[in-house]
Amino acid sequence: MSALFSLFPPGCGTSLGVREKLYAYLLERPSGATARELLDLVFTQTGSDPEFGPRFLRGMLGSDVRFVCREPEGTWHVRAHEALAQPLRETTFVVCDLETTGMGASAAGIIEIGAARVRAGRVVEEFQQLVNPGTWLPPFITRLTGINDAMLAGQPSIAQVWPRFVEFLGTDVLVAHNARYDTAFLNAAAVAQSGRPLTNPVLCTLKLARRLLPTVKRRGLDALASHFSLPLNDRHRALGDVRLTVEVLFHLQESLVARGVTRLDQALDLQHHARDGRRFECPLPRDTIAALPAEPGIYQLHDADGRLLYIGKAKNLRERVSSYLSNAAGHSNKTLDLIRHSYGVRVQVAGSELEAALEEAEAIRRHQPPYNKLGKHLPRIAFLKLTVTDAYPRLSMARKPSAGRARFIGPFRGREEAESVLGLLTRLFCLRTCAGSLRPDSTVAPCFQGQVAACSAPCAGRLSAEAYRRQVDACLALLGGDATAAEAELTRRRDGFAATLRFEAAAKTQRDIRLLHMLQRRQRLLGWMTAKQHFLVLQPAADRHLVLSYVILAGRLTLRERLSDESQMDAFAARIRKEYPQASRRMLRPEEVDGTTIVAAWLRDRGERDGCVFRLDDPSVPATQVAEWRAACEALLAPPALATADAHALQPAAPQP
Repeated sequence: MSALFSLFPPGCGTSLGVREKLYAYLLERPSGATARELLDLVFTQTGSDPEFGPRFLRGMLGSDVRFVCREPEGTWHVRAHEALAQPLRETTFVVCDLETTGMGASAAGIIEIGAARVRAGRVVEEFQQLVNPGTWLPPFITRLTGINDAMLAGQPSIAQVWPRFVEFLGTDVLVAHNARYDTAFLNAAAVAQSGRPLTNPVLCTLKLARRLLPTVKRRGLDALASHFSLPLNDRHRALGDVRLTVEVLFHLQESLVARGVTRLDQALDLQHHARDGRRFECPLPRDTIAALPAEPGIYQLHDADGRLLYIGKAKNLRERVSSYLSNAAGHSNKTLDLIRHSYGVRVQVAGSELEAALEEAEAIRRHQPPYNKLGKHLPRIAFLKLTVTDAYPRLSMARKPSAGRARFIGPFRGREEAESVLGLLTRLFCLRTCAGSLRPDSTVAPCFQGQVAACSAPCAGRLSAEAYRRQVDACLALLGGDATAAEAELTRRRDGFAATLRFEAAAKTQRDIRLLHMLQRRQRLLGWMTAKQHFLVLQPAADRHLVLSYVILAGRLTLRERLSDESQMDAFAARIRKEYPQASRRMLRPEEVDGTTIVAAWLRDRGERDGCVFRLDDPSVPATQVAEWRAACEALLAPPALATADAHALQPAAPQP
């Protein structure tokens, strides 16, 4: 036996309950659904009998007059949609546009209605009427549309205009660009005048454009007019926009036919499809999302049974979760699947974006939700590592700083940026990048890097350890802030290439000079942090009731504290003293990797006023340093106007290692 799917709550396992659910499902799909699609809603498994499913549906739905099965296509429909199976070329459309007061959707918000009846590829009738809203127009609406209060003074009200518009509309298909906006006003007027909303099928040219023109980034009327080379006449007046929308509709109909969509019901369904070809649905309640805080934090998405599906972070929780409500082209197939299964959301406000990222990493590691890909939540960073204590130091890539005597450069925005800097340093100083310890041997044939002079090939004994060390010292001088010799050498190479008409090589060397300047800026801001790897970050919480503190020792996030006032600094300093001796000796624990990566990325990207950073060179944490922390804490807890100035003054001005 097959088990009923969780779509149906307890008590709905009866034939009647299942029929009602399938009816509601098909009402949302004018072009119907296959037997396979309906069976997937009812059963978790259909068994091995291939005839069971069709037989089951015929037995359950065949006697219900509301359902009809189209045998050639093998699809089930509700009889109410039979009239929608007409060819597009035989369909009559009423293209509509409204000008409004710009306020919320209401009958009194309409100031102009424009419409055109389209049949067999041509406009056969038009409708235009200004409407007196009974209130003054906002100035920005007058600037946008050209409609002013004097023009509306003698015009009829919506109650007087509505019967004529409804007669013009009839039972034809309503078409609008961004139809959700126009139909909100039209339905408000319909309810106000007749007590019920419009029942006409609605086709949205904006949604169709998203499905049919995936390579067009902007799909507003102006953008589509440019894409289709259409003239812009009487823009932002109702009838002018209607005429433009009619032309857009004609072009989209051609694209529909080319895609094999020839019936109205197919077009109505297509506008709701996502990029994966399935209907876009988001069960998340809109009113719940609208009430979410506009603050940083983490959110959890749950399925219909309350199971955790996904954990994410957000700079603005309301804005981020709201993005799941839209059928955006940027949603991946996995994200679309997540959206279709998300029925509830829970949020946890964090004090800052950094805190939200750390909370997200902890929650993902603890709960391991099925839609969170391992490591996908972490920022992309990379470092370069110079093993300065080796006899022949090696320059290589590294994902994170580690304990031990090595010099780290970074963090960079990702592997690609780090590889660019690695190439620059090897071209300048010819350092080795090969793995393993090195024992020079004159009989060894150097690798490709040595053969093309990108490495000085110490493995083949081409230079002494002292000479190689001079190359390493020159590289360390650059990383320490002295780029004079490196820039002079690159300038000499560039000018030499240009003098011999090797312009491509000269341009490449000029790019190296720009890369050198970028490396200088990064080292000036972050060099001391990656060199010492002992520092304290103090950051105000979003509501300024707390100071968020992060202690990084030996390159790892060691302590996180929430301080409510500066009096807690002495106890906080004592905890740092206790952790300091152990930090450099122990290995980086797995649970510390995420936090360390996130803090490194924050240091790379932080703004000038995004908290304060203090060096922790002295393990004893002297009283003078604690006093600085107290002052910073007091400033960060102060009202925004005062805290902005004080916290900025506390920023370390390009400290050097």
